[in-house]
Amino acid sequence: MTFSILIPVYKAEKYLEQTVSSVLKQSGDYEIVLVEDGSPDGSGALCDRLAASHPGIIRAVHNPHRGTVYTRRTAVREAKGDYLIWLDADDILDEHAIEKLSSALQGDPRPDVVLYDLSFFFEDGSPDVVRPAIFPERKMLSGKGKDEIYEMLITSNLLDGLVLKMIRADLMKNDPTDYSALIDNPYSEDVCHSLYPLTKAEHVLLLPDVLYRYRIHNGSVMHVFDEQNMDKRFNTARLNLFEEYLKLWGMDDEAHRIRLKANAYKSIVNDVLYFLEEGEDKKKIGDFVRRFNKAHPELKSVAGSACLPVRQRIILKLFSQGKTGLLLLMNKVYRKLKH
Repeated sequence: MTFSILIPVYKAEKYLEQTVSSVLKQSGDYEIVLVEDGSPDGSGALCDRLAASHPGIIRAVHNPHRGTVYTRRTAVREAKGDYLIWLDADDILDEHAIEKLSSALQGDPRPDVVLYDLSFFFEDGSPDVVRPAIFPERKMLSGKGKDEIYEMLITSNLLDGLVLKMIRADLMKNDPTDYSALIDNPYSEDVCHSLYPLTKAEHVLLLPDVLYRYRIHNGSVMHVFDEQNMDKRFNTARLNLFEEYLKLWGMDDEAHRIRLKANAYKSIVNDVLYFLEEGEDKKKIGDFVRRFNKAHPELKSVAGSACLPVRQRIILKLFSQGKTGLLLLMNKVYRKLKH
């Protein structure tokens, strides 16, 4: 079997049939593995119905609720395909995704990992939004050429999603990483599952194609300001794991460590700006920013590092000083000038 489409399922009863249908409409040599994480809604029963109606194609696996990390590792263990494709239970695959990924495997050398892009779709039927391409052209990377990927992982979140990667199954099955530190805070854990296979891959193929459609809908945690959830976005366990890989990548120097931490702080800044623009309580956000800065005194030294781009240094400096109003104004001006 060529492909295992892995779908972690939790509170996904509303969307799962559409998600699965986006795969079943395609031709190819694949299985669909639904790993249900003790969901309190009807997701578990729906997984069983889907498996019963498509024997030999869909399998349903049930876990007691243990969170995304356990769910993903279960999915990897259960997969029978040569390559793993990840699909969130409320998103859909592009109608030509499997065809294009099959084609990507016909070249020489055959890639161990294929990276591709996504679009955003809306429940009201509005046209998809396609972001600027991560990779403007098709390209195979190997050896030191993979440094391009490592730099992107360190300095941005563009490649975080497992849903943007097709990965040779044995690279994920043989991953010896201890993920237990991510159990309590699984924020952005998906990129952590990518580090071992990307490091061990001999060949990584970059595709400019949009093969994945990401659902935009209300009810996301991003639409509700919650201090506890915001704290989790600065994931120390994730940073610690990345720092181990900096050594393997030959990037264990002060500049790369600072860029890695600056990117983690940037995610907090971006979320604060989002909530300010959405009209959230400024006092509540201001209180969070002051508390966050007190808990992270190194932010000031990171903000002053010459290894960061000037604009990023200014943003982090303003944030570390609690000047969110000025930061918001600067961000609005920047967007106007950019467009």
